[in-house]
Amino acid sequence: MTEFLPIGGLGPHIDEAGGTETEPPSEPISLGEHEETDPFPVSQADAEFLESMEERFATAPLDVSFGSDGKVTLSSGSYVGVLTLPSGVRVEVTPKRTVTRLLWALRYAFDTPVDTLDLETDFTSASSFFDAIGILFRAELHSVLSQGLHRDYVSTSSIEKRVKGRIDVQRQLQRPSPVTTDFAVDYEEFTTDNTLNQAVLASIRVLITLVSDDDLRSQLRVQERQLREFVSVEPVQPATVRRIELSRLNDHYTTLLELATLVLEREFFEDIRAGTQRSLALFVNMNTVFERIVERGFRAIAQEQEGLRVDGQASIPNLVDGPHSVSMRPDVLVRTAGGEPILVADAKWKTNHESPSSSDVYQLTSYILSLEVPGVLVYPGGSVKMPPSTVEGYSLHSFAVSTDADTGSYDDYVQDLEASVERLFDQVVTEASESSR
Repeated sequence: MTEFLPIGGLGPHIDEAGGTETEPPSEPISLGEHEETDPFPVSQADAEFLESMEERFATAPLDVSFGSDGKVTLSSGSYVGVLTLPSGVRVEVTPKRTVTRLLWALRYAFDTPVDTLDLETDFTSASSFFDAIGILFRAELHSVLSQGLHRDYVSTSSIEKRVKGRIDVQRQLQRPSPVTTDFAVDYEEFTTDNTLNQAVLASIRVLITLVSDDDLRSQLRVQERQLREFVSVEPVQPATVRRIELSRLNDHYTTLLELATLVLEREFFEDIRAGTQRSLALFVNMNTVFERIVERGFRAIAQEQEGLRVDGQASIPNLVDGPHSVSMRPDVLVRTAGGEPILVADAKWKTNHESPSSSDVYQLTSYILSLEVPGVLVYPGGSVKMPPSTVEGYSLHSFAVSTDADTGSYDDYVQDLEASVERLFDQVVTEASESSR
């Protein structure tokens, strides 16, 4: 599952009377990945919120540093998303340098059907992050509705005119009439009004309050009304949603449930005083999104190659012999039809023309030596490539997937991205296949 990071409920209630006001360098504060703001003054409440965020998470989506003058500097990493401080100041982190279309990258990663989106997809990397999530959610819900809402057995207690299920003796004895004509019963009802669909309805009601595009909000409201014909509005806890397990009967909910979990796990920072904005945050880790993009690209091209298949997050056991054996999971493993590995690849989300790190190379080297096949480090478009080398006679390449293509449509974006993967196959996979014969 893609790593999404909800943030909320951070910091104590603070009385800001007479305190310093937040004076952002821009409104909203807009950052690309691995960028930082100039130092700026913040209110006490905003400072407490930012400090608590950094303390609570081992890997915070924003790095926060305070100068001796009390001013704060915000630095972004590989997370993209939106943060609203208690003062109402909005911080947006977008992958400006490497993905010109955030929505298109997310759509490709989630494999959302293109033909379900009639809304104009002119959202750029600087557009509302919530709008991008809203478009994906709307598309997936459209697909689910067209295939039919999932039905499940739900325990129900009610008063019926006839016996249904079993009589609840305790409630029946409490009925007001000594000779009742109806019955207090418990039974299992096969219904669409179940936890899964209630979670979807709760999510769309949240998204309606967050998206900024009027047309998108209107379309989400139409879907909300469709759901409410079959599903009741109930509070759904994130922990309950995380326990939902899908089967072959409802696996068409897979992406929609992942998006619903993302939305429901976001939390609001409590109101600090009357008139103060609630603070919220929602971020997605582009490392895991890029892994999905690379895996899907490899699968698409492998399907066109005779006798090849792709395993995502394949397990490589026993990298170290002895009692302390180590297993690792490369992002992509290309095999022959007979199951023989011929190429291993690892996706690395690097931006701002970062050079490959030694840890990237060491990790891939361990895969190469364990599997005895060539290896490839896969980076997003615009990254610096390193020259090919060899490890114990096996080639080690780096390659950039075209995530930054300047195209006019989503179809063109996918075509350019997959064409770049195909060039990798032509260069490396063919060579590996021939050497394995």
